[in-house]
Amino acid sequence: MKTISLLFASLTLCSTAFAATAPASVVPQNNVSTAAALQLAQTATQMATQRNQKICIAVTDADGHLLAFTRMQGAYAGCVDASIAKATSAARFAINTITFYDLARKENLAIGTIPGILPAVGGVVLKFNGGVVGAVGISGDTDLTEQQLALDVAASFH
Repeated sequence: MKTISLLFASLTLCSTAFAATAPASVVPQNNVSTAAALQLAQTATQMATQRNQKICIAVTDADGHLLAFTRMQGAYAGCVDASIAKATSAARFAINTITFYDLARKENLAIGTIPGILPAVGGVVLKFNGGVVGAVGISGDTDLTEQQLALDVAASFH
């Protein structure tokens, strides 16, 4: 029993020492929670239903990894990958994808060849305290309606 107590005390001291040095070498990253991502997908579905849209919605964390996804009944199969790509692109570059869309159309047609960048509308970052914590991607309707829905869903995030 005494050996176990000594081992436990030793492990506690080691983990305390590591915790004291961790802040210098490890930084925290804020991310949208899974619960909030699921709520955003539900909110998007409700908004889309009210607007007579049949869409796919993807919600990612700050690194662009998928947390929540919904394909509404009747949404095109092609919008599955598109919505995920939009959210991923927005999150990984911390910028709404419409910016890439505008750049591709007006100034730099090759921007879409950069891995991970999707020059399309409908990918909008989620922010908390000024930092990007995730993104939402909408696909399955017209450019203007996808973009507006993505903006509205992102605005509902708190």
